[in-house]
Amino acid sequence: MTEKTLMDFVKEAKSHIREVDADEAEQLIRQGYRVLDVREPVEYLSGAIEGALHVPRGILEAAADRQYEGANPELRDHRDAPWLVVCRSGARAAMAADVLQQMGFSNVVNLNGGMMAWTKAGKPVVQPEDAMLQLKQPCITE
Repeated sequence: MTEKTLMDFVKEAKSHIREVDADEAEQLIRQGYRVLDVREPVEYLSGAIEGALHVPRGILEAAADRQYEGANPELRDHRDAPWLVVCRSGARAAMAADVLQQMGFSNVVNLNGGMMAWTKAGKPVVQPEDAMLQLKQPCITE
């Protein structure tokens, strides 16, 4: 078996998802897309898209799981809502978008180039007051 690299996982995820550039992402937000920011808390706190829901990539599956008691209802209960997923460069968000689709989310789009592309295009960024630091319940149960 050949060992996979991070970029192998990103490339595979990108083959299953839709991506948009910053201009199209801004239009989608105006049309009602929810923004899901999957960056780490320190990244998120450095500046985010206004109204973004912050769920770090490392806890995404738990936060979106219908059967997990500690899931985030803002994500878990909105599978039919349109979602724009963002991270720093677009790689983690691509993998997150792929996972969300596998979990039953019906309309998920990745911001190609992530927040780097968003800010380079001169799109607005807000300063969040806080970040989601942990799940309400531990992931492991016995």
